[in-house]
Amino acid sequence: MIMTLLYIGIGLVVLLIIILAKWYTIVPPEFADVVVQHGKMRVFSSHPAYGTERTADNKTIAAYFKIPRKFWLFHLGMEVTRMPLKIMKIDVPNFLAFDNQRARFVVDIVAYITVKDPVVAAKRFSGGIQDLANAMSVIAQATTRDVTTKKPIREIINNRDDIIKAITPPMKEAIEHWGLDLNDVELIDFKDPSKQESGIDSHVIEDISQMIEKQINSEMRQKNAEQSKIARVKEAETDEEARKREIARDEEVSKREQEKNRLIAEKQKEATREQLEVTKVEQVKNAEIQKEKAIVIANQLREVEEINKQQKKLVGEGDRLMKEEQAKGEAAPILEKLLAEAKGKDELQKALNRFEDKAIRALVAEKIVEKDRAIGIAGADALRAAQINAFLGGGAEGEKAFDIGKALAALTVANKSAADSVLHRIAVPNDLGGGIPIAEKETPSLGKIFPK
Repeated sequence: MIMTLLYIGIGLVVLLIIILAKWYTIVPPEFADVVVQHGKMRVFSSHPAYGTERTADNKTIAAYFKIPRKFWLFHLGMEVTRMPLKIMKIDVPNFLAFDNQRARFVVDIVAYITVKDPVVAAKRFSGGIQDLANAMSVIAQATTRDVTTKKPIREIINNRDDIIKAITPPMKEAIEHWGLDLNDVELIDFKDPSKQESGIDSHVIEDISQMIEKQINSEMRQKNAEQSKIARVKEAETDEEARKREIARDEEVSKREQEKNRLIAEKQKEATREQLEVTKVEQVKNAEIQKEKAIVIANQLREVEEINKQQKKLVGEGDRLMKEEQAKGEAAPILEKLLAEAKGKDELQKALNRFEDKAIRALVAEKIVEKDRAIGIAGADALRAAQINAFLGGGAEGEKAFDIGKALAALTVANKSAADSVLHRIAVPNDLGGGIPIAEKETPSLGKIFPK
């Protein structure tokens, strides 16, 4: 029995949980639920401007347990009306309206409304959203007809914005009593009613359209003509201005061309002058270079000539030195002999100093004869070795013979001392030394010089 009761209790708890889960309702953000319970109205919504139920931290409550209205236990049943918070579009197509002259026309009306007070709206609309749309359509038709019957059709068509501004205030005021707010209203299209709908063949909109079209066409042609006239005048002015600009441009271009040609001529003249100056400088420079080159070549030739002279001089000096050395070499024995003789003469002089003058002169004469004899022998040997050929004979009758002086001047011997001896013997054949001829000298006999 206890287990049975336990199972029943568990089943009831599970059933209660299922029922509560089914009743638990979360209100979408674009809606507000108006709940009536125990004669009290509450609004559940996530939007803070509409929700009336708050948590301890002042946040709106958007979830609740939606108990059906038929739940009679403890009178917990609820009457719930869900009101949309987004903008609702109310369409009134093909609304038949009249102007102040009872001319018929058809217009499409579109109104955009929102719920301003969900509690008031819930009180006004016990049904659904469609009932709300139907009621707003009636209000839109009544307000539009009230405004159009006070205006002529042409003003209604031409001044649509004024008609909308005239419709908006009374319509806005009318729907505020329904807890709604008017966001916008539009008159979409104006057209003639069909004969089936009105029973009358009306062409008001078409006639007005044709009139307007003709007027627009006339105005368009006039405007086009005026525009064409303005365009032609503007084109003429533009052409005139363009022609003036072209003439001014041509004049300016011509001036600039002339200035350019003048500048070019000046530049060419300057360039020619500079070129001539450069050519002159180059010619002068080339002349200076040729001059310097000629000077350098002359200096080189002079130096070469000087070098050749120096070489010849060195060669001649070398030959001279060589000949001098050869002569010195050849004269060395004679020099030694003469030095020896000089030494002997010195000794002899010392000895002669002990004798009388006559004895000395006799001894000197003897020595000079010996010296000349030795020189003559050496000269003869030198002449023999020199192979001298002298042609000293005379020519034909009346012609002079060879000049003996020139022959002697041209005489060349290998030994200078022998040549000097020859020349001395020819010049002074009787010289015994000291410049005194042998015939003039008194040669004492040795017996007188050296008495016994």
